[in-house]
Amino acid sequence: MMRLFRVELRRLWWRRVTWGACLLAVVVAGITVFSGLGNASPPSAQEIADAERYYAEELEWWEQDGEEQVAQCREDEAADADPAADYGCDQMAPQLEFFLPPTVEYFPDAGAREWFTGVPVEGEPGTDPQVAEIQAGFWHGWGGLPGTVTATWFLLMLALVVGVSFVTAEIGAGSLGMWLTFEPRRRPVYLAKAAAAAVGALPVVLAGWLVVVGGLYAVHAAFGTVGDASAAAWTEVATFTGRLAVAGAAAAAIGVALGILLKHAAAAIGVAVGVLWATAFLGFGTGAAQRWMPVVNLDAWMRGGSTYGFSVVSSDDSGQYTDQWVERAVTQAQGGLYLLALVVVLSLAALLVFRRRDVS
Repeated sequence: MMRLFRVELRRLWWRRVTWGACLLAVVVAGITVFSGLGNASPPSAQEIADAERYYAEELEWWEQDGEEQVAQCREDEAADADPAADYGCDQMAPQLEFFLPPTVEYFPDAGAREWFTGVPVEGEPGTDPQVAEIQAGFWHGWGGLPGTVTATWFLLMLALVVGVSFVTAEIGAGSLGMWLTFEPRRRPVYLAKAAAAAVGALPVVLAGWLVVVGGLYAVHAAFGTVGDASAAAWTEVATFTGRLAVAGAAAAAIGVALGILLKHAAAAIGVAVGVLWATAFLGFGTGAAQRWMPVVNLDAWMRGGSTYGFSVVSSDDSGQYTDQWVERAVTQAQGGLYLLALVVVLSLAALLVFRRRDVS
């Protein structure tokens, strides 16, 4: 088995598709770093001067009419039917930062994450504590390094393509049937191919991710906007990298399984992309069933937990219907078990098919 694994791993990296995927991962990572240049730079001297001028003009108006605006705000707040309504009347005064362009730190603080999620880090009243805890997590930030999580989905797709093409190219060329004449035991052959794809795809995923991490850090360090580079923050980066590596290996193994089941690269990749697209953009209409969607669970594994929402329509004693928005949490543990189950189920199905199908 180990001999077969080493042979398959060499064959994987002899293929141009694997090298092309690695190159593409680095290119996409470079684009991600370049796109973060604008937000990483602090305001220029001219922007600061303009902001101070606009702030002074607004402050002059506020000194004249501010008390009246606050009084009207408090009156509207008191008239609201919701006793917990908070119109933010005490925060209406102009502040200089309102007139400055946003600057994103590499490691955003809790305030930036609160702005993105709309849920205070300590959790607002009525919020599910588990939902609040997940939304306040490091990787749910809106900018800096946490904002690059979406780019990792492309890296995972490249890993899947590596796995799919590894077997479909051999099936199409007929070389897989020839290989089975030298090694007729199909189960070891399949397991060696799946393991080689899982291990061989790791450099593709990690190369792209390390370029993102290192490139963005260099950019933010040059502008002095790194933020709180504490040991805890770097620990978050390390653990995310480990979870990304596991997800990349799983994606490659799933690619091998889909390649065996569907035999054609276009069909296998199309099915994978179609399922992800459908669950990401159409899963909202499934309500509480979103909990079992692949995208939600993979996101939960990657970011240390994920949330989903849906509307619940109910009626009160008077017969009036209300529409309430409900947020639910999916833990990292569930996401990991879901990913493992997906790999196991698809691999077992592919192994059964591979042992009986004519591949000559």
